[in-house]
Amino acid sequence: MSKDEPGKEFSHVVEVDRIGPQGLHVQLEADQATCVALARRMRILAVLALKADLRVFPEPGIAGQYQVSGRLEAEVDQACVTSLEPVREVVSEAFVRHFAPETAVAPKADLAEDEAEWLDPEADDPADPIIGGQIDLGAVVAEELALGLNPYPRKPEAGLPDGYKPDVEVDAKVSPFAALAKLKMAKKD
Repeated sequence: MSKDEPGKEFSHVVEVDRIGPQGLHVQLEADQATCVALARRMRILAVLALKADLRVFPEPGIAGQYQVSGRLEAEVDQACVTSLEPVREVVSEAFVRHFAPETAVAPKADLAEDEAEWLDPEADDPADPIIGGQIDLGAVVAEELALGLNPYPRKPEAGLPDGYKPDVEVDAKVSPFAALAKLKMAKKD
């Protein structure tokens, strides 16, 4: 596996058969090259630092399933949604993920639009698959970092440029029949 391979920028693989009943404690820290690769993957300006403190342990009473819990701390630069200037933010996320053998994880069925409405957004996420007897803790941390990023970073003093005036025609609610009315008027002339 290469760091250049998408999704493998921060790989730290743990063999599940080496995790004892007491679990495993892992601390990860991204080096500078990994931070650059993660920033490129996440399409942000920079990942300046990334650390994670994790615990991996067997799910109590469920053979072959594991839980990864931990906390990540990161410092990132993102582009301000208003000015595009760099916005430095600290991401601090606690998380819990569950893993089960590939055979135990149900494949995601394609749901029709009306079937998707009954899904409970508050329900627990399904378990991630254990692929080849391994869990990639680095990939888990990278995914949790991506989920923890501010989707609309904005500098506190950033505002709209002086003299900005919104296009009135775009902001006004336009009737879907406005074009038809124009055609009727043109036809009468």
